[in-house]
Amino acid sequence: MRFLCPTCREPLNKLPSNRVACADHGEFGSVEENGLVVFDGCFDEHSFFDTQAMERLDRYYAHVGPEEFEDILARKELWEMDIGNKWVGITEKYWWEKYTGRIRGRRVLEIGCGVNYITSYLLRSGNDVLSFDICKASIDYQSKLLEQTGVARDRLTVAVANAEQVELPGEFDYVDINNVLHHIYDKRAALERAFRALKPGGQVLIVEPNYFYPLRWIIETDLFDPFNFLKCYFVRNSLMEKDEKAIVFSELRVLLQEVGFEIEVDEKDRNFFGSFVLRLLRDGTWMARLVFWLDQKVFGRVIPRYFAPFEYIVARRSA
Repeated sequence: MRFLCPTCREPLNKLPSNRVACADHGEFGSVEENGLVVFDGCFDEHSFFDTQAMERLDRYYAHVGPEEFEDILARKELWEMDIGNKWVGITEKYWWEKYTGRIRGRRVLEIGCGVNYITSYLLRSGNDVLSFDICKASIDYQSKLLEQTGVARDRLTVAVANAEQVELPGEFDYVDINNVLHHIYDKRAALERAFRALKPGGQVLIVEPNYFYPLRWIIETDLFDPFNFLKCYFVRNSLMEKDEKAIVFSELRVLLQEVGFEIEVDEKDRNFFGSFVLRLLRDGTWMARLVFWLDQKVFGRVIPRYFAPFEYIVARRSA
């Protein structure tokens, strides 16, 4: 078993009762019949985001086979993405490849894997992947999606775990934290564990919504409460969590450095309006491509990057 005791960082062992335990500090979870490790204290219900993601995946991918799914994964630019991927929210698939190249034959830890295409992509690239999420139902759905689309799972380890508590040995080349940190209360605890899980020289890949993106700031600021009717609409219609707050990146950069990371890349998203407009257009059409071009060549140069919708960070654990 690859998990460590959260208290002493000694390996956890599986007991005859299928419980997971440390010899000195007791039990922490259990192992199901299919090998899934479920740590105590995790949620067993979908978050609104996971529920929406699963509904979209069911709607758009219910009849998609392995070959068609391979084609879907290969579409990188926002204007050509299928509608299911557009609604995930990230405007640039596989953004890290500009800095790392395609990740192949590595050990990758995916924190808060939820319901997305990244696990499939990493497995198809020949990586050993450990994915965990705090919601068991999301892990179950991920398994269903992988099976449906023909993705081999022999190099995948999955768990239901809390990013603030899970401990892993320092054996990973990459840690992927994809649109997850703003859902984590104790970000320092999660980043410290990510740091310890990396090999010396390993990299963490982070993408997060920018708090100062105008629309996001309006719906997430507390200044206008209780009269922030737009925020109330988003919460009431399950478009955001009640206490959700996007990342203030000046604070995140300081936190990463305090944990011990060396920041190598800190880049704003190239898109501004396109991430919303393109959701309304069919993928691959000339109109979608025009909106994408205007967003990058015009709006992206006129509007200060401080207000970009997303920010991307690559940071390294020093050797």
